[in-house]
Formats: sequence, structure tokens, C-alpha cells
Amino acid sequence: MAHPLRILIVGAGIGGLSTASALARIGAKVDVIDDKPEISVAGVGFGLRINGLRAVRDIGLLEDVLEIGHPAPGIDNYDADGNFLSAMSYGTQDEGLPGCVTMSRIAFLELAARHALDNGCTFRMSTTVADIAQDADTATVTFSTGDRADYDLVLGFDGLHSQIRREYFGEKYAPRPVGGVAWRAGLPNRRKIMQPIICQGYGGKIMLTPLSEDTMYMVLTVAEEGRPRYDSSKMAEIMHDRAVALTRGSDFLADALEDVRHAENVAYTPYSTVWVPYPWFRGRIMIMGDAAHTMTPYLGSGAAMSIEDGVVLAQELATDQSLLDAQLNFMKRRLPRVRAVHERSIESMLEEFDSVTDETYRARIDYLRRDEPIANEYANRLLRMPY
Repeated sequence: MAHPLRILIVGAGIGGLSTASALARIGAKVDVIDDKPEISVAGVGFGLRINGLRAVRDIGLLEDVLEIGHPAPGIDNYDADGNFLSAMSYGTQDEGLPGCVTMSRIAFLELAARHALDNGCTFRMSTTVADIAQDADTATVTFSTGDRADYDLVLGFDGLHSQIRREYFGEKYAPRPVGGVAWRAGLPNRRKIMQPIICQGYGGKIMLTPLSEDTMYMVLTVAEEGRPRYDSSKMAEIMHDRAVALTRGSDFLADALEDVRHAENVAYTPYSTVWVPYPWFRGRIMIMGDAAHTMTPYLGSGAAMSIEDGVVLAQELATDQSLLDAQLNFMKRRLPRVRAVHERSIESMLEEFDSVTDETYRARIDYLRRDEPIANEYANRLLRMPY
């Protein structure tokens, strides 16, 4: 492979920006493009568990992440009436790292963008790929602006609706709805919760996650068929009503639900998944992150899997091997691990939604009380495995 490598990353999201730094640290010359005019991200907050923290440590971001984030040792489960069911740990503090750190999505994105720039990466916003022509030595990219540039590798980190996946891997890998939706809103942390709590309701759950002593975000997940469009001016009220229906009007979390009525940043996200089978490359064009393996957020590892992708690719490209060997070794390391997390995330979602009737709700509560801690420990051990 030529050195320094010339690499284009399509997509300035969590995975793309993290990968830019990982590649720049091995000496690659990295350009990042995005169709948006500025760095931005949907959603309010997210968490990085042990594997994600290892990955950001490998690209030099750990100290900054710990500074902007909030350590979360575990999750407490409650039923709709507020009865405590079980405590789920995020696992041991391997290598001195917290089990999980929660943080603002935009804060992480801004941090990752600054880090990439400091490592010599260049950004081009409001820019897309118009064409890629490959030969044995080069991928020549024509941009939407009309100019061209040559690269050794083009990486599609352009998310769920990836242009790179669609144009170079085919429509058959288009996103598939999985029947669940999430409602999200940033709220004041009036309860001063220090770790996430989950309220299992009838047919879904409410999760509160602290971002600091003063702020938190709420995620409400529920089964919902179709893709209805909602009046943006009524989103807060709709989210509130969905939450009340889940708890059947219980007083538990009533204060937080009242705050939802006044939230100005409610986001509605129907869940879709993407799974692209082996391999995730077509010559010098590769897809990674959500472009290759969008998953439901039920193991809290979608972002971490994207960051891991970039770290592993950088490790392989840093060795003395051909580009093809680096790609094949990347796939050997990534495919089984990501598939296991992808499949478990979907299974967890379906288990949660099967709790609509009184009978299935009671069965779900018994499961959370008795079996969920063991299932959670499986997830902990899966994520702690080396990537």
C-alpha cells in the first residue's frame, strides 16, 4: 500500500469522525465530506460501554469523553407502578475504565470533529459523491462540486440511508423496518438520578438517562406499525400521551412525564435495521458503521460498533500487508462480533414489546426480576471481548 494512505470518509457522524482520527494517527491523509452544511446529529444522548471506551481510548479521546460524560455503573429496572425489579450492572471496571459513560451526542460530535481537525484531517461540508471510478491503484472520486480527487480507499460512514451502500452494494440492502419506534427528549434532571432507570410498561418502556446532575434524556420505546407522520408542534404532547399509556396513568415518573409536555426537542425515530453480509467492500470502496450494520439500540452499542470499525481498520492498515489482505483481516475480526451484537439487539427489542396484555406484562415483569440480570451479563461479557 502507498504511504501515506489517501482516504476519503463519507459521513461526518460519530463513526466517521472517530475513524478519521484513528486513520490520521497511523499517518493517513484523511478527507471527510458530509451532505450537511455543518456538524450536527439527530438524538439527544447516548452511552459508551467498556468496548466503546476502549475504542475512544485507542484514538486519544478517552480523557475528553470522561470530562464531557457522566459515569453510569448500571441500570435499575422498575415496573409501571414504580416497584423495583432488578439492578443490572454494566460490568466490572476493566482496565480502570467505567462500565458505561453517558453523554450528549452533539457534545461528542463536536469533540470528535475538533480532534480530527487537530490530527490533520480536512472537512468539506455540503458535499456528496457524484461518482467513483476505480482501477488497480486508485479510486477517483468526483464530488458534487465538480472537482475530483484520487484516493486509496473510500469509506462510507453515511448511515442508515447510505448513498455509498445503495450505489455500490445495491438496493437489496435497504433499511428494513422492525416495528419499533423511539421517542426522545432532553429534560431537567429533577430527581438527580445518577444512573439510568427503566420503567417497563405495557408494550414498551421508558428510560431516563442522566447527562449531568442537572440534565437527563428520556427515551420511550414502543411497538408501532407503519411510518405515521406527526405534526411537529404536537410532538411533545404525543410523547407524553404515549408514556402515560405505557404506565396506564401511574404516578411513577409523573414529574418527568409532565416535563415532556414542555420539551422543545422531541425526536421521533422509527427503528430500522441494516445488515450487509460479507464482505463490506467492493474494491477500494468500503462501508462501515450504520451503513453496513444498523442495529436497534437495545445493547447500547450501535455507536460503539461504528467506532470499533474505524479502530480495527486503522490497526490493519498500519501493518505491512496489501489493501486486500487488510480488508479481509478486518472482516475476519469484525463480522462475527458485529453480527452477535446486531442479532441480540433485535431479540431484546422484541422481548420488550411482547408485554401488551395483562398476562404478557406480568410475564415480562417476572423475566426482568429473575432472568434479565443474567441476560445482561451475557451482553457485558460479549462487549468486553477484544475487538
